[in-house]
Amino acid sequence: MMLNRLIQTNPTLSMTRASMRMWFRDRQAIFWTFFLPLVLISIFGLLDVGAFSSVDLGVVDKANNEASRKLVGDIQGLGAFDISDTGTEADERQALLEGDRNLVLIIEPGFDDSRSQADREVTVIYNQGRQQESQSGRTIIQQILDEMTFADAGVEVRYRVDAQPVDSRNLRFIDFLMPGVVAMSIMQMGLFSVAFSFVQLKSRGILRRLLATPVNPASFLFAQVITRLTVSVIQTLVLIGLAVIAFDVQLVGNLSAVLVLAVLGGGVFVSMGFAVSGWAGSEDVAAPIANIIALPMMFLSGVFFPRDAMPKSIQLVADHLPLSYLVDAIRSVAIDGESLWSQWPDVLGLTAWVVVTFLVALRLFRWE
Repeated sequence: MMLNRLIQTNPTLSMTRASMRMWFRDRQAIFWTFFLPLVLISIFGLLDVGAFSSVDLGVVDKANNEASRKLVGDIQGLGAFDISDTGTEADERQALLEGDRNLVLIIEPGFDDSRSQADREVTVIYNQGRQQESQSGRTIIQQILDEMTFADAGVEVRYRVDAQPVDSRNLRFIDFLMPGVVAMSIMQMGLFSVAFSFVQLKSRGILRRLLATPVNPASFLFAQVITRLTVSVIQTLVLIGLAVIAFDVQLVGNLSAVLVLAVLGGGVFVSMGFAVSGWAGSEDVAAPIANIIALPMMFLSGVFFPRDAMPKSIQLVADHLPLSYLVDAIRSVAIDGESLWSQWPDVLGLTAWVVVTFLVALRLFRWE
């Protein structure tokens, strides 16, 4: 009862309620806001893209002699392995625990310096949750060692693989994709929804007539912003819910922190939408402008694949796009279990973009 009175007496809350009702009665808006992201997650979840392609192998060469370098060279010459730069044993073990490696090959000091059994062993630590990749990698490494054995005349002792299983986080492509699709949906919701809606309102003269009414223009704008940010939160909950329930996505982070990021990211793209609607005189102009902004970010911000695969010059630019900050922050919090405060560089980047886009929107937005 008290809430209804507050809504009736507060013009901003009253207009927000009216705006929410209008938005949820728009079947087309609901369709494009929820349908496309849900289809993307469903398709990639059902196909299980990236289930098995190559074996992620970490190499720790403690021997650093001719035999160990030959072993590493023979492994690198095979297309079956995706080999990381040789790092320390602690780094590679941590990468294995986090699910970034399928196996870690450790070549101990003194490898092949003598004919003793101990000096003809290598240690392979493998992710027991990835049986196919781990088994394939161990088999190939053993075959290479056997070839080295046969190549040595007079060898009495065979090279051996000491295999040690560990429990690791086994992230799939859908685990990587889900935060990217959530961030992309927030971008589309803020940018396209605001841009197209306000261009229509301007072209029909509704915004101009609104200025002649007792309605406070600021209340009207705040109501529109609150509506879009609320829908972004709902959208985030629906997408995460589908990914967790239908495809067993491992959500290990704090959901509240993800929603805070959704609101912050929504603020960036809502401001962009206002800027586009102020610049564009018609829907025919707003559509290409919005697409010019959105499409590059979709493919450069790490939504569908890691930015590490890009050329360094492109990566330098892509790392500072607003969608990149949002994707990285949501992925780190939701999938890696990081705290919101540990993502302060991404939060700071999003905050800076909120300020910049708000100032641009303030300068470009027109009521008619």
